[in-house]
Amino acid sequence: MAVRLDSKRRRLKKGEYESKDGYYTYRVMLEGKRYILSANSLSELRDKENEFYDNLDSGIDIDKSKITINDIADKYLSDKQRTVQVTTYHTMLAIYDRYARNTIGKKRLLDLKRSHVKDFYLDLISGNKKISISTLSRLDTVLKPMVETAVNDDIILKNPFRGVIGEIRGESHFSNRKIPALTVKQQNAFMDYVFNMDKHIYIRNMIIFLLGTGCRIGETVGLRWSDIDFDRNTVSINHAVGYIRQNGHYKQIFKSTKLKAGEREIPMLTEVRKALLNEKRMQEILGLDQPVIEGYTGFVFLSERGTIFTRENVATQIKQIIKEYNKEHIDDPLPMFTTHQLRHTFATMLCRNTSDLKAIQKILGHADISTTLNVYADATEEGVNDSMKALEGVMFNNGK
Repeated sequence: MAVRLDSKRRRLKKGEYESKDGYYTYRVMLEGKRYILSANSLSELRDKENEFYDNLDSGIDIDKSKITINDIADKYLSDKQRTVQVTTYHTMLAIYDRYARNTIGKKRLLDLKRSHVKDFYLDLISGNKKISISTLSRLDTVLKPMVETAVNDDIILKNPFRGVIGEIRGESHFSNRKIPALTVKQQNAFMDYVFNMDKHIYIRNMIIFLLGTGCRIGETVGLRWSDIDFDRNTVSINHAVGYIRQNGHYKQIFKSTKLKAGEREIPMLTEVRKALLNEKRMQEILGLDQPVIEGYTGFVFLSERGTIFTRENVATQIKQIIKEYNKEHIDDPLPMFTTHQLRHTFATMLCRNTSDLKAIQKILGHADISTTLNVYADATEEGVNDSMKALEGVMFNNGK
């Protein structure tokens, strides 16, 4: 066979070709299937050839070597759409599309190394986007099991996402920002202000309910009068309002509670019962027409327009109340807080007043006791000094 040379007088192997514009290709037929590799230089082409045959020797399907993370993501998310709640699917899709699809998602799976994953994560929390460690953790809960499916399908041997988030969390600079509960003083100041301002009457009862039950905002917004039992003095939590993005807009939908453990009955505190009765009376006086959403009606909390609240609307109103309060209390302002902090405040107070962890878990609707323990640990941290003071004169009382 005649020796073939490229334009630089280098010998070309069988199947190697150089085009007139200096582009290189390698063509080979294996088991009746043609494969073509392309490169800008001969050295790059031969690197690809070596990788090609290394994959063959390792038993890796050559077609699979072309798979990108986006390819894995599309299959994984398609499967999830059939097995998880619609809101969960849309949340997973949104976080993947926002942070991964146009970045690491374009990488070939076989090219991905653990160091690439860590660099990608560090860029997200310290680069232009500067997302929080909690947001990064949510992204990781999508990416890690997603790529694990490629391990299960024998496409790759190890999951490069495994252990990376834990390593980053271990660095003090990137530790989680704890959501603080309101202090008793802050809680009382806020509630006194809400009680004394009639302009906030349409949100007042909901705030009392959030603070007095520890319910999630989705559970509260979707609460119906059929869930309230005034005879037994209980509130039944069995569904929630969620949000999906549809045609560029967010739509409210009904769904079951976040987890099975989320289905629970909560005894009503006196103030919560009063707030619910006040809300019922106010709706009757105003004669508000009940909205119907996906066949559901009879909602407990309605706006002055007779619509159910959105999470964003509640958050905006709470922020406005705090701004108004702080204008009048410049020397002792309230911190900005969210509805989730009202839940955390309730949980903290509950933990400080009972040590029955199973009861706390049930009331809060935690599926995992470790979540309850984390709240309990935060709640008892402030009590360390008081606990030690209680031992003063007790531990070493010999001879007295």
